[in-house]
Amino acid sequence: MQQYFNFSGTAKRQEYWAVLIISIVLLIIGLVLVEGGSALASLAALGILVASIWVMLATTIRRLRDAGLNTWWILLVFVPYVALVAQIVFGVIGSKE
Repeated sequence: MQQYFNFSGTAKRQEYWAVLIISIVLLIIGLVLVEGGSALASLAALGILVASIWVMLATTIRRLRDAGLNTWWILLVFVPYVALVAQIVFGVIGSKE
């Protein structure tokens, strides 16, 4: 579990896709909790959202490293509409030998 919060090392495609899918599910759960309206639900949602984004960023950086790409490509994840395509491409690119 500690490797998901770590930015060093590499991540294979399978790990990247698993984390991406789990992060999307957790983001949806967090957004639903925010809509709940109570302060406790909003605080729990904030924790879920921050943890999910952190894990996704760490795994994406490790995936970029595994594919042999510069880690500055992570900035594409913050560009609206381009982020979806970038995440798919990052997951499809093969590992560097």
